Amino acid sequence: MSTHLQTLWLRAMESAQGDDHFSRLRRSSLQAAAEKFGISSTFEEIPDVVKKETTAIQVRLSDSRTSNGEVAALEAGEFLQRIQRAVARLAKARRGRLADVVRLSQIDFDVARLNVASASVGSWVVDLKYPQVDANSPLSDASTLWAEVGVVELIRALPEDDEDEQSIESIGAASPVIRRAVADLISDRPESQPGLSISVRRRSGEVIKSTITPRQASFLRERLAVVREERGIVRYRGRLDGLRTRRQIFYLELEGGREVHGYVDDSLMSAVKANLDREVEVELETFVLRAASGKASQKQYRLIRVGQEQTQLPAGAELSE
Repeated sequence: MSTHLQTLWLRAMESAQGDDHFSRLRRSSLQAAAEKFGISSTFEEIPDVVKKETTAIQVRLSDSRTSNGEVAALEAGEFLQRIQRAVARLAKARRGRLADVVRLSQIDFDVARLNVASASVGSWVVDLKYPQVDANSPLSDASTLWAEVGVVELIRALPEDDEDEQSIESIGAASPVIRRAVADLISDRPESQPGLSISVRRRSGEVIKSTITPRQASFLRERLAVVREERGIVRYRGRLDGLRTRRQIFYLELEGGREVHGYVDDSLMSAVKANLDREVEVELETFVLRAASGKASQKQYRLIRVGQEQTQLPAGAELSE
């Protein structure tokens, strides 16, 4: 069977991974087609050339205001632009080790480019993939790498599901560029934006998923509207006694049993995992959040150094319009 047909079949199967009746029906039809036409029906059986072309990201939009979740074309296109902007912003920050990125140029979008691979009806599903970069291109294969870095950073910063309140609370402790990238995704009218679900399969095989419901979008907009005050850097020695690896939250036990917790970005995850249940010296960025009403939060923390390992998103200027 042709490589092209196998590629199309795999993309269609990956687009039908939902739990709804329509997705189950699509999977059954695709499996029957694979048996009838002799298409390899497992990922391992598909040649390497096909694996390289498979989708990297799946975006699912659903509008609760319509009967079947259909999304208007104008809103669908707008949200693809929002996703591309957020990914390019985070990729640029990690590339340049910047705490914040305000302006984006065309080269920033080119370096972290995402291409549309396929789309499905119903609650609108679109598959995105990393570009095939020519060996002679000035961007080289780093284009694919930085796109994945940006996507993973974005998904980890978002709620895991519609009950994940802890991630919404922790967004205030994220670096300015992550907060700005999350703001990229949220409509100026968050109460009316479609529900958004994003998943990515990393090169390692790990699958990461996130979601933003209209209700969560409103809460995130509120969290992003606060002002940071009393900024500083503190150093502690304590035991890393826990980590929510999926949601970027660390826990540090200090002398006397006191515990602090806060946000940790993806560039420090491996260092945190390597030091779990060990006493280690850390460096934290601290700040207090103040809402428009004047109400101030307790002190917030973001991990910026573990032992000798430094974050690639350093302490920096506040998020501003």
